[in-house]
Amino acid sequence: MKKLVALILIAFAVTLAVIVGNRMSTDAMAVVIGIVCGVGASIPTSLLILAVASRRETKEERGQASFPPVVIVNPGSQGGQQAPGYYQPPTLPPALGQGGPRQFRVIGQENAVIDDRWPEE
Repeated sequence: MKKLVALILIAFAVTLAVIVGNRMSTDAMAVVIGIVCGVGASIPTSLLILAVASRRETKEERGQASFPPVVIVNPGSQGGQQAPGYYQPPTLPPALGQGGPRQFRVIGQENAVIDDRWPEE
């Protein structure tokens, strides 16, 4: 009985495909064939992704994928100075930190100079 039902369903699907195929234009048939091939190509890729994901979950369940905790210890100051052997960033000399008033020249205008002071009211 099950074989008969399966045979009838297959015959119906083939007959439907032939009837629809005869009535479709060439462009529409190309689109349908492209969709079927795309879906067919995505099935093995999806199965491969599922297999890799399930394998990763089983490793995590076994505890093999866990890493030991990382602890970073920051050494404190020793007498106001850093511990020897550690990199100390350079500081700017005071002359570079204090500059005089700056002037900006506007490109495209020959004599336009703008000071960095706020306009006085």
